[in-house]
Amino acid sequence: MEKLRYFLLFFCSFSLFSQEEITFYFETNAFELSKNEAIHLQKWIKTNKNSKILAISGATDEVGSTGYNDTLSQKRVDFIYKKVKNQVAIREDFKSISLGEKGGTSKNK
Repeated sequence: MEKLRYFLLFFCSFSLFSQEEITFYFETNAFELSKNEAIHLQKWIKTNKNSKILAISGATDEVGSTGYNDTLSQKRVDFIYKKVKNQVAIREDFKSISLGEKGGTSKNK
């Protein structure tokens, strides 16, 4: 199945001055992670128990309508949030960012 480059960014505060960004990829038209990406997420959760998530950002490519892509990117953000919310701390100033197709930065599909 064609993989489109989607991303969800986790900004984690490890201290006052450091942040980490991690990317997860979704299959075309999917808002749940593939088996391999789910394993990647679980490994990240295990190694970041003491982190705090500042933001989760989701995007899609330009395929499909703008409304569909906006909804799909929000579903991706929601999916990741549900997976991490009880396992990694969420900062009080947490931001959920759904970029739709505006956030697609990869020419790689």
